[in-house]
Amino acid sequence: MRKLSLSIAAATALAVSSHASAQTLDLCYDVVAIGGGLFEYTFVCETDAGWAPGMGWRWYIFGDQMSAPSPMTGVSMTSAVPGPWTMLASTGGFHNGPTFAGVLDYWIPITAGETLVWSCTSTAVLLQGDLLFSTIAGTIGGAVAPNFKVATQGCPSACPCACDWDPDPVCDIFDFLAFQNGFVNSDPCACGYDPDPACDIFDFLAFLIEFVIGCP
Repeated sequence: MRKLSLSIAAATALAVSSHASAQTLDLCYDVVAIGGGLFEYTFVCETDAGWAPGMGWRWYIFGDQMSAPSPMTGVSMTSAVPGPWTMLASTGGFHNGPTFAGVLDYWIPITAGETLVWSCTSTAVLLQGDLLFSTIAGTIGGAVAPNFKVATQGCPSACPCACDWDPDPVCDIFDFLAFQNGFVNSDPCACGYDPDPACDIFDFLAFLIEFVIGCP
């Protein structure tokens, strides 16, 4: 991973928002041991109840640690990097942890229910209270940057009904196209149609069966 250095003064100044009443982000995660000293993480990031159109966050760090090495070691993505970002990097200095780059690109949710979902492996197991996250380098639209905020261990299901991948309650061609996009980008939900963790033809075939059956 590339290293991104940030001084204490710069990080503090960039993290400050002028909108004290604005809202921030919540992060939850599930972690399971997969053998060989590795742990599989699935993350879901969403806005809290105060979301408003135009809010945006950038320079996303998870497994963050203040002025010390990140406790989330040996991170390797098992899904696509989420949001507008394109690669996994790392931040060092005042904030320290795995980081999504390009760091100056904003994630601007279109709807209140929009989420960022990603998965990765790590050589560390972080339990409730151990995993912190931050966004730095400013926000837009009245959003507040989480700053060493504690992530919640344990997520409600972030995946849609087996065949309904868009907001309406029916399974149609738009759901098929949304699943296809998720499958190409190794979305963890698209990879969960059969027991193995890989996105493969068996997941695609299982989705087709669910698509024909429809949602309950």
